[in-house]
Amino acid sequence: MPAAPTLQIPARFTHFAVLTLTVAVFAAVVAFVTLQLRAGLREQVLLREAEMLSSVASMQLANSATRVAGLGLTEVPGELLEAVLQTSKYRGVIAIRLFDAGRQIANAFPYVWSEEPPDRDDWASLVADRPIARLRPRDSLAGLAGLAPAPGAPRTDVPLLETWVPLRRTHGAAIAGAAQFWIDGSAVAAEFSRHDRRLAVQATLAWFAGSLVIVAALSWALRRLAAANQELQAQGEDLHRANSELVLAAKTSALGAVTAHFIHEIKNPLAGLEVFVANQAEAGAREEGGQEQLAAADLTRRLRTMINDVVAVLRDEQHGAHFELTGAEVAALALAKAQPAADRHGVKLVPDLATTPALAGRRANLAGLVLQNLLQNAIEAAPAGGTVRLGARAAADGAVEFLVEDPGPGLPEGIRGRLFQSYASTKVGGSGLGLALSYQLAQQAGGRLELLRSDPHGTCFRLTLPPVV
Repeated sequence: MPAAPTLQIPARFTHFAVLTLTVAVFAAVVAFVTLQLRAGLREQVLLREAEMLSSVASMQLANSATRVAGLGLTEVPGELLEAVLQTSKYRGVIAIRLFDAGRQIANAFPYVWSEEPPDRDDWASLVADRPIARLRPRDSLAGLAGLAPAPGAPRTDVPLLETWVPLRRTHGAAIAGAAQFWIDGSAVAAEFSRHDRRLAVQATLAWFAGSLVIVAALSWALRRLAAANQELQAQGEDLHRANSELVLAAKTSALGAVTAHFIHEIKNPLAGLEVFVANQAEAGAREEGGQEQLAAADLTRRLRTMINDVVAVLRDEQHGAHFELTGAEVAALALAKAQPAADRHGVKLVPDLATTPALAGRRANLAGLVLQNLLQNAIEAAPAGGTVRLGARAAADGAVEFLVEDPGPGLPEGIRGRLFQSYASTKVGGSGLGLALSYQLAQQAGGRLELLRSDPHGTCFRLTLPPVV
């Protein structure tokens, strides 16, 4: 069962998504930090207001305690209320509620709108000598007292600052009560607004600058990552190709050993068979069936020529013979050896030979074997009366290029992708090793064999070899 196709997401879309997500996360972090700073600043402002009012109240109580002590008394009725009223002159207090040490309402100004005591958590903070301040953005004393505004009267809601201050007659003494002050909080609200604007501007600048740095750094990193990924893919393809070539080399090495033994065993019997068939062909040339005998004699001569070529290459390899041939000379030798086959198939061989650099002897021998195989395939693919071309030229980089072209019907589409693999053949009875061996021989010669073109108008192979250095 074939595997389900996977969805390929374009790299640009992936990079854009990563950058967008990163910038969004960074924006969330900046917003969170800004809100934390905003809360901290507001807490500090409120604490400042509460401590200032608490300091004034403590100063008033200390002055009152000094006067009372001068009179030989420990406390005077109304002392706490007087201190609280004196304190209210310094901070623009709108209303006051005074509670005694038992959390009971003692007095209020301008009127008692509620006798509800402070909750236990607030009272615990006051006992611990920690004043409390809260800003109510839009409220009114009438609303706090639960009174509805007069019909038709405009609303007078303003920011109200609620402050609770502990009252002690002397420093370190037990708490004598607590005062709740309601103050016009417009100044505090305006200060909050200024802080908010500054924090918004700073957060925006920080986000913008940070986003630029993040986008630049991530873009560079993603480009490097994409390049590294492409390089890894290329290396993986190279490794796969190298593994395939190693497998092919192992197969052809084993085949080469078998071929060498086969050549050694068949060379002498084949020479005797050639003589016998040639004699029989001459004797029966005028009799019926003489043409078949001539074809058999020609086939034995071709077999002997092929074996001699292989033996010559093996001999040069073994003895380390040193000689050089130009590309044109190699092509001319290959054409000469392919000419009998071309004559039998009624195909014309056309050379296109230019001045080329020289090739070392071993490389020239291997090139000759490859060209002979390519020419044989081209002759068999060409129709009777067709033309097979063999070109030799110098490439721009100094290499020697051979081109073998035929006017045949072209290679099937399914064969082209595995053309140089073993057992890929379109011939009836073909082993599929010819092009695979030719590809391996080209590599052994330090060059490469490739298919340039194959369509209904013909096929063209190119063999490229480096020159003598």
